[in-house]
Amino acid sequence: MIFPIPAIDIINGHCVRLEKGDYSQMSIYSDSPLEMALHWEEKKAPMLHLIDLDGAKIGKPVNHPLFQKIIQSVQIPVEVGGGIRSLSTFLSYLDAGAQRIIFGSIAIKNPNLIEDCLKRNQESVVISIDSRGGMVALQGWTEKTTVSAVDLTNQLKNLGVINFIFTDIERDGALQGVDVDRIQNFLQKTEVPTFIAGGVTTLEDVLQLKKLNPWIKGIILGKALYSGALKFEEVQKILQEEEKCSLRE
Repeated sequence: MIFPIPAIDIINGHCVRLEKGDYSQMSIYSDSPLEMALHWEEKKAPMLHLIDLDGAKIGKPVNHPLFQKIIQSVQIPVEVGGGIRSLSTFLSYLDAGAQRIIFGSIAIKNPNLIEDCLKRNQESVVISIDSRGGMVALQGWTEKTTVSAVDLTNQLKNLGVINFIFTDIERDGALQGVDVDRIQNFLQKTEVPTFIAGGVTTLEDVLQLKKLNPWIKGIILGKALYSGALKFEEVQKILQEEEKCSLRE
């Protein structure tokens, strides 16, 4: 089954959404990320996706105490990301109870760190492949690179990484729908089960992604949920129905 996962992005203690990763285009949806986490738990979300956007931008965690409080307040698994660039931070989030720890730009800049974390807890290591035009973006998506999303994923897969998130930055927070062709191309060239983020706006988007099963493990939902474009219950219902199509067909 493909899992629907609500995202909670945090800046200055607020639950926010950015458009295409642009910090100047921010919408605030709640002043209480904890209440939002409890809301999604009540809606029977299978997991929460917490991102420290303050930390992602400056390169070190800013909202760790808040994340720890959220993790301790809910009964569902939580994955965390944003500014995680050291083994000590990785271990501190594990100690706080996070099930999965998301790494971004550090996977390019310090692959040795990823190796160290894999040795400690392979299942908890998640790499976020944040793609703009097929190329990886770093530092909270503010820095462009010439490294392709496909090449980086395959390198990390060979390193032992088993959990990936693919984010289409150009669609993220824009409510423009998903680029199914781009996602399918990525999945075909990497052949790794992946969580998808960026642009999921309508139930048709959900249905299109569902057809790419079994290569999609989950769909991370953000602005479409907070703006009311999607209802979590409807997404969950569609994904729970028997899957009949797959990428290999």
